[in-house]
Amino acid sequence: MPVLSRLCARLPLIGRRLGRSPAQTARPTTPAAVVHSGPTLIGEDLLRSFGSGSTRTHALREVSVELHQGEMNLLMGPSGSGKSTLLAVLSGLLRPDGGAVKALGRDVWAMSDPDMERFRLRHCSYIFQGYNLFPALTARQQLEVILRWGEGVSGSVARKRADHVLGQLGLAGRADLRPAQLSGGEKQRVAIARALVKNPSFVFADEPTSALDWENGQQVMNLLQESARERGATVLVVTHDHRLERYADRVFHMADGALKSAVAATHLHHAAVDDDTGFHPAFSVAGPRLRLADPTAAAG
Repeated sequence: MPVLSRLCARLPLIGRRLGRSPAQTARPTTPAAVVHSGPTLIGEDLLRSFGSGSTRTHALREVSVELHQGEMNLLMGPSGSGKSTLLAVLSGLLRPDGGAVKALGRDVWAMSDPDMERFRLRHCSYIFQGYNLFPALTARQQLEVILRWGEGVSGSVARKRADHVLGQLGLAGRADLRPAQLSGGEKQRVAIARALVKNPSFVFADEPTSALDWENGQQVMNLLQESARERGATVLVVTHDHRLERYADRVFHMADGALKSAVAATHLHHAAVDDDTGFHPAFSVAGPRLRLADPTAAAG
């Protein structure tokens, strides 16, 4: 991304300045996510394919979905079902072939490139299986640079917030180490800490716990859940791990590029599940668009 390229070019300068405080007054606390009425993220009739001719693959087939502020959402399904493609399209990283994405009331794919960069910098955080850490920066500086660059906070505030999030993920004793000195699991936790430290409006995570043991995975999910329920973020997590369902407000299932079901958290462990599909029977699909068949049916 262009904004990351420019950031990398300035790393030596940023690294020298991380310990300095700008003249502006620092915000003493983490800012709240933007408050928005109605769905914060809407995907409408999304289409995306790869390849051409006989090798053309349809990753998304007219997928429509609505996500809300303060919710933790899981996106599940077999490999090749379109989960990661949907996450990339909704998060502004992959342009769809058709359909629209609206975030906080704005048409994401109608934005200019500079507006898109500013929107992602202000509102979005990403967690990928690849750590994407800056080799020259320590674990603490990975987080500080996001706060200094994106919010313009002082060095002391950035350090305090960085140390707090690193401590929550069990990394307090690793804060001064660079990526080459960290294990794979530690690098993943630093990447997750970096995503959460700025308190984004949206958190998009692709298999965030796949490189972690269960204990550290639970710490990560607790933080993601806190971002949603206490800080008002809209969180979307792609995962294969059914143990994570306990943290979710809603679980979406995909297959063959289409949404097949959505299950509200209150029904995850109490309602009957179809033995063949694993999908909740209270939800039906009218074409590729997900619709709730009967709200009262889910309660029984």
